[in-house]
Amino acid sequence: MQRLSLVLWIGLLLSGCVSPAPYGYLVTGAVPPQMPERLAQETVARLEVLYPPAHTRLALTHPATDAYGVALTDALRRKGYGVMDYHVSMPATPSTRDDRPALVQPVVSHEKGVPFSYVIDGPFEPRLYRVTVFIGSQSLSRVYRMDQQVLAQAGAWVRKE
Repeated sequence: MQRLSLVLWIGLLLSGCVSPAPYGYLVTGAVPPQMPERLAQETVARLEVLYPPAHTRLALTHPATDAYGVALTDALRRKGYGVMDYHVSMPATPSTRDDRPALVQPVVSHEKGVPFSYVIDGPFEPRLYRVTVFIGSQSLSRVYRMDQQVLAQAGAWVRKE
């Protein structure tokens, strides 16, 4: 009985450590206002090489209301990508146990588009920022360095399949 209690306690403890990864623009601190736009343009240029515009439909899996997300979706659409915005739908019958109806996240299917999300985070070290986009089960990542309000590439794009 004690072993079972110990195993359950450890399982419960470890399950608290697992949480869905946050997506979106997670940069802390002040950055130049043109940074999100520039990062979005470079992201689209790289996506263009790997995923042909006019043949690729992307479905956002989280809201893209930050400066980078807005610039990215606009740039993708200008290049000819189909981009389905993230929408949260309400259930048909709200719960009577709560004042607020529960939000239901949409299921993204490949008929609607390839699941697409992004994370922009940093600074790491003193001045490093990272861009990561997730397309289906693959990801693309690149690190940038900020020196005296000037953004420069600090490495190549890395693709994880």
